[in-house]
Amino acid sequence: MKLLRSELASEFNKKLFDMSAGELPDRGTVFADDHIACELSVQAVQFGFQLSGEIKATPEYGCVRCLCDNPIDLTLPIKLWLTAREEITGDVNQDVVHFPENKDHIELNGTIADIIRLAEPMNPICNKNCKGLCPKCGTNLNQKSCDCKPDEPESPWDVLKKFKPQ
Repeated sequence: MKLLRSELASEFNKKLFDMSAGELPDRGTVFADDHIACELSVQAVQFGFQLSGEIKATPEYGCVRCLCDNPIDLTLPIKLWLTAREEITGDVNQDVVHFPENKDHIELNGTIADIIRLAEPMNPICNKNCKGLCPKCGTNLNQKSCDCKPDEPESPWDVLKKFKPQ
């Protein structure tokens, strides 16, 4: 998504931007829906521009229990400071993007791809009641049951079961 400096200077409010997931750099995210919507607002500040709003996307994650693909509708906040001042871009507590005065536009596709990628859950599951796969035969237990018997857990105390007092 390309934003022109003249567009930013107009200080738009809740402007809708549509883009395709194919326009984003590859970060390994798979999208269930190719459509990404961004609703953005811009405010001019003394050192540049403050960009804020929401990103709406539908990435698809594989469930860690049953391995089925699971699309998730995400609405992610975005808040960036666009500035030409080098000393501000080093602040680690702010999301600051360097936007030199001699540039007439800024490309945000990489930033949007990063925000979506960072929203991926560490252990995505399709639902909280997911039964997962049978560890013996691999059957998806959400779809059908199997006749496998669970292994008895091994314990160091199992040796005492064989012990017979004299």
